Amino acid sequence: MKALVERSGDVYRVSINGPEPVVKFDFTPSEQLSESALDILGITFEEKGQRLIFTKKLGLEEHIFGLGEKAYELDRKRTSTTMWNTDSYGYGWGRDPLYVSIPFFISLERGKATGFFINSPAKLTFDFGVKEYDKVSVEIPHPDAEVYVFTGGTVEKIVEDYTSLTGKPLDPPLWAFGYQASRYSYFPQERVLEIAKKHFDEGINLAAIHLDIDYMDKYKIFTWGPSFKDPKAMIDELHRMGVKVVTIVDHGVKAEQGYDVFVSGLGHYCELEDGGIYLDKMWPGTCAYPDFFNEECRKWWGDLIKKWASQGVDGIWLDMNEPSTLTPEHDFRGPVVHRLDDGRRLPHELVRNAYPYYEAMATYDALKEVHDKPFVLSRAGYAGIQKYAMIWTGDNPSTEEAVSLQMSLVLSLSLSGIPFAGCDLGGFAGRSSPSLVLKYYRAALFFPLYRNHKEKSGNDQEPFNLYYEEEIKEAIALRERFLPYIYSLAREAHQTGHPIVRPLLYEFQDDPKTYGIFDEYMVGSALLYAPQIYGTSRKAYIPKGKWANLWSCEIEEGARWIDTAEDYPLFIRENALIPMEGELRAFGRGSAVLYDGSVVNYDGSRWKAPKEFTKAIAYADGKCQETTLQ
Repeated sequence: MKALVERSGDVYRVSINGPEPVVKFDFTPSEQLSESALDILGITFEEKGQRLIFTKKLGLEEHIFGLGEKAYELDRKRTSTTMWNTDSYGYGWGRDPLYVSIPFFISLERGKATGFFINSPAKLTFDFGVKEYDKVSVEIPHPDAEVYVFTGGTVEKIVEDYTSLTGKPLDPPLWAFGYQASRYSYFPQERVLEIAKKHFDEGINLAAIHLDIDYMDKYKIFTWGPSFKDPKAMIDELHRMGVKVVTIVDHGVKAEQGYDVFVSGLGHYCELEDGGIYLDKMWPGTCAYPDFFNEECRKWWGDLIKKWASQGVDGIWLDMNEPSTLTPEHDFRGPVVHRLDDGRRLPHELVRNAYPYYEAMATYDALKEVHDKPFVLSRAGYAGIQKYAMIWTGDNPSTEEAVSLQMSLVLSLSLSGIPFAGCDLGGFAGRSSPSLVLKYYRAALFFPLYRNHKEKSGNDQEPFNLYYEEEIKEAIALRERFLPYIYSLAREAHQTGHPIVRPLLYEFQDDPKTYGIFDEYMVGSALLYAPQIYGTSRKAYIPKGKWANLWSCEIEEGARWIDTAEDYPLFIRENALIPMEGELRAFGRGSAVLYDGSVVNYDGSRWKAPKEFTKAIAYADGKCQETTLQ
């Protein structure tokens, strides 16, 4: 076994047996170290035939976070999970694997954080003390490996360094953070316009409407079906309302001689070992599948995306891109091979998890030529997907248990370098009671993606179709009040990789009590939110320091548990400033950088703020002091 250890600052790259990664990331080492550096890093590798086994010790007080989308608590200790992008309709707690595979985890032991990234889109198995009580092991199904170790010491520094390697997150358009409506499916064209207008008639600002597969002609991608007789007129009318249009685009191309998209793609599809086109079932029937691993395919796909978006389509929603098929297995079947840019032909099982990465790359790069800030939403992903797409957590169920699960998933994605994520509000799979829908809206209040979505056989769950309409409208309106703060955090995420919604451990890694908490979260570094999702009251953990209750002005001292009966328990951290719609709120001395780069300050007595802010509230001594600014 040959090992090469290189270092750049706090980041180490370990190359075993001369790997040629399927996804290449830029890393410029400043020094080369001896193999003994593996002992310092505390990791070992063992060859077993054509496999490698990565191991490290698992400490008694060690905790594990990350791995992207896993249906477990935030702490992955005592779990054994698989990296294999999978269509997981109606999943619940403990279901594995799911849609997004990020082979990156953070070890937190006695207040010190270390990150590990195994750069392989193959089927990896991560075991954290299940097979062997005191060991972490990763099974790699090939004889070579590229592994990165991040030694920055804090969770924040680890996430910064990981996203510096794999890519800083995209810069989404501001409308992407507004309220969005979707269903499988809104049609015909007249009904789409009616639904959009109904939102505004009911006092709900709608940022975007999503069109699922029924807008197509017999489910063939890049087509309009007969129920959309004049899509350009529909898009123009939606734009006049201020509503953006997002269309779903699947990866299956109908294998039909008279279908121009299929014919134009010949030479760009996934192949069998003998060079024939791999065909399998998707929504239109028998389909071929673009081979996004090579540049020629990505260019062909990009031309299709540009032509499609030129109609006025504002965003692309990539679905089924694990990649999935409509077969009992859901996966590609048989000896499918992919052609890489470097000329290699590799079997699907060695590259699968990177399929959505390259599809999102092709889609984003094409949209960039049409829109200044592309909107791409992807169901599946791999390390680095944050450069190209936002993520949603797939076909989540309509159950009480799923509400906290979605919080755990989105917070875990945030720790895994993906700050722009969300879930289907109300639950996609099954039928939702109005009270359940409300809990979803509350739990996801600050999720970067705030979209209602439902399957065909599910109940109507648009706010105006529920008897909890006023309560749900209150949630949407409250989110809108916080959009300036969310925008500022989006700017920070794009520049640094810092998450928008953060588990408490991200800010308080020296407090072990925070490690198991996933039903409340930080919004940036300044705001603590404990969603009221259990009934009329709940317990909330207040970390160390002083916190001002956003509503009552009372000051809470951490670290302790409190009872709260507020609908939206929100607490401002001491020496923090929150920009809201037209107003500012500060507890102690604070400052904030807004999305446009301007800065607001409060020094304890005076405010310095842009003209769009007309009111300010300062919290001190259990009182709120309101000031008119302009």
